[in-house]
Amino acid sequence: MEFRVKDVLNLSSLKESVVLSGEQYLHKVVKGSTIMEAPDITDWLKGGELILTSLYPIRFFNEQEQKQFIAKLAEKEVSALVIKNHRFVKEIPQSIIDEAEKCKLPIIQIPKEVPYVDVLYPVMEEILNTQVKKLQYYKEIHDQFTALSLADESQEKIIETLENLIGNPVALFDRNFFCIATTLPGLTDFKIVEKNYYFDETEKMKFPHYRQIVRYTEQKEKIGHQIVVPIETINHIKTYLLIGEMNKPLEELDFIAIENAATSLSLELVKKFAVAEVDKRFKNDLLEQLIEGKLPSNILYQDANLIGWDIEGAFAVVLFKISKKNELISSKQVKRGISNGNEEILLHEAIHQYLPNMIMGSKSGLKVVLWKVNIEDPEWLVKIKVKVSSILDLVKKQANEIIIQVGIGTLSENINSISESYIKAQDALEFGEVLNGREFVTSYSELGVFRMLGKFTNSEELKTFIPPSLQMLLNYQQANKTDLLTTLKVFLQCNQNATKASQLLFIHHKTAVYRIERIKEITGMNFEDAEEMLLVQIGLKIIELLEREKI
Repeated sequence: MEFRVKDVLNLSSLKESVVLSGEQYLHKVVKGSTIMEAPDITDWLKGGELILTSLYPIRFFNEQEQKQFIAKLAEKEVSALVIKNHRFVKEIPQSIIDEAEKCKLPIIQIPKEVPYVDVLYPVMEEILNTQVKKLQYYKEIHDQFTALSLADESQEKIIETLENLIGNPVALFDRNFFCIATTLPGLTDFKIVEKNYYFDETEKMKFPHYRQIVRYTEQKEKIGHQIVVPIETINHIKTYLLIGEMNKPLEELDFIAIENAATSLSLELVKKFAVAEVDKRFKNDLLEQLIEGKLPSNILYQDANLIGWDIEGAFAVVLFKISKKNELISSKQVKRGISNGNEEILLHEAIHQYLPNMIMGSKSGLKVVLWKVNIEDPEWLVKIKVKVSSILDLVKKQANEIIIQVGIGTLSENINSISESYIKAQDALEFGEVLNGREFVTSYSELGVFRMLGKFTNSEELKTFIPPSLQMLLNYQQANKTDLLTTLKVFLQCNQNATKASQLLFIHHKTAVYRIERIKEITGMNFEDAEEMLLVQIGLKIIELLEREKI
């Protein structure tokens, strides 16, 4: 479609012309033509020009100046230099020809009898005709893809249309580079050999894009070229339009079609996002009413049926809380969960990938999943934990800095009592952090004594459960009180094995023994009394709980 230097040579007025240099660079595109009237013409060039001259403006240039002039023309990306011998410059200097060959600049000599207008007019006519054809093609393609958008056609139909226009297979990938749709299955099975973000075709399309060299695994390790167009929409969600140059190299008109297809896909994604947001709000509202037990059964089942939720059978609530490493968290944020940026989207996509039909929503910054359970399966909790681990691993691969804590509630035999499982999942999430840390999966059944302590909302009431011996250690005024408390906690965790405790604390065995003896002196604890040690361990957990409330 482009008008090139080789096409100029086919004009009737240039039949007697001779190519003096750059014969292998006649594929250069001609975007305009002009006559050189002064030696400073390079100051006004934009690139792609066909320059006609008699060399009269530079007739007094010495050899070095001539070479510099040609080099500057090449630097300005002039398409070709058309020279007509004049009575003042009877012979084209060899230095100009040699430098032009070196700079990949075609020089065409035309007979002195040929008027400039016989070259200028036909060249401009061809350029204008080319531009008109491009505009007509652009309008046709634009109308075609606009019609697809207005007809609410699918993404699959858009890429099929693009394939028919460009004669090459097309695929669409999501943000994680999982294939959404493709016109040729083999196109998506490849390994990237090299990515190239800068190449000559970039200016032909307004969408940012890059070329990559790949190796197709299904085609006997065939090497191929692809164009990848990232399509960014609302909330910085990206999809990738991929075109494989498997049948022919892409040309300028192909890029026009790709650009329009990308625009159409972008509009389709925006539309889907808007519909999904409305759908998500409705589902979240229903989920909130469901877990709070606000809806009568008849309305609940009616609304669930409208959005395709299967709420028959037993469920357990699973809560996901998102935070980041080294992030300071207030007590209010701890209770309601944290969600920043696109982390929630990553988690949502990971859950959906493993549980495509699961009832899911968001409440108070937490991702809420109503996990359908086989009530007769005694391993239901183990199976939930295995699946949750797979979900967390997938998120970690994409964003390692994200911390996700999970709380699993009790089993609810039917959807009408799901609110109790939700409350228990909240307890598992909150107390699980004290028991296991911020990055852990905790079920309510694993909370042990914390299930009882969780019923106390007053910190003063909780303090009454701290045994007197442990309270004496808390009241100890010496600077090493914290070391003694830590040693006591680890010593009890190690079943009163001082050697193991010293290893975990990275202290000498004698230091651990000394600290334990010092604790006995201060508190009067009897480490042989199992009942007293149980109360001390509960007291230590209460101290952790109260310290957490202070943060």
